[in-house]
Amino acid sequence: MAAQALVSSSLTSSVQTARQIFGTKPAVSVSQRKVSLVVKAASTPPAKQGANRQLWFASSQSLSYLDGSLPGDFGFDPLGLSDPEGTGGFIEPRWLAYGEIINGRFAMLGAAGAIAPEILGKAGLIPADTALPWFQTGVIPPAGTYSYWADPYTLFVLEMALMGFAEHRRLQDWYNPGSMGKQYFLGLEKGFAGSGDPAYPGGPFFNPLGFGKDEKSMKELKLKEVKNGRLAMLAILGYFIQGLVTGVGPYQNLLDHLADPVNNNVLTSLKFH
Repeated sequence: MAAQALVSSSLTSSVQTARQIFGTKPAVSVSQRKVSLVVKAASTPPAKQGANRQLWFASSQSLSYLDGSLPGDFGFDPLGLSDPEGTGGFIEPRWLAYGEIINGRFAMLGAAGAIAPEILGKAGLIPADTALPWFQTGVIPPAGTYSYWADPYTLFVLEMALMGFAEHRRLQDWYNPGSMGKQYFLGLEKGFAGSGDPAYPGGPFFNPLGFGKDEKSMKELKLKEVKNGRLAMLAILGYFIQGLVTGVGPYQNLLDHLADPVNNNVLTSLKFH
């Protein structure tokens, strides 16, 4: 018993001595750090980490900040661009989400507009001289072959000026939602007042048919929009690559492939014009 008491006293003394030497502050700091990590993990409920939504190659890191609140959020962020504390921290995640929606809308308009002249021309609905591949219409001035009321370079500069004006106003609305409804604009400023959410301004100009009148339908429409926008951005990229590789438009590429799939496909078209 005496020996046991001596060993116990010795161990207690050793622990106290160690604490005096190393101090108690590091231990408290470690404890606090552990608590902090636990709190951070617990701040994202399991339901928002994919229990009720489809996930695409999601990771535990991406699910810590992609909580399913954004339209089309499937936890996919392999580069961590939307991580406010990671590699994408130099860009505000809200701006990235907003930019995806805006670029998706432009891509949907562009994908339809770029292929429409070819389709309408083949159907005989527009003159053959205007049924041009998208890259010959003047959008890329050096490749423009059609003469409108101005040469392709003049049109390009004019388009940049108009788009710059529109983008400037959109940026103003991003920083100060609703501000475009207060600035005079030919008496149309009330239509640009917005809804308080720059990505979904609504109103007579941006939602004239009044889609998404309830929360459920609006959520479904937002999801469909971002999905189609992503597909359209890939389509635009495909248009660029097809034009560079084949020298013809995307609709003509499709017709050639359907007419002779063996000799008109990805492998046989690997040549640059």
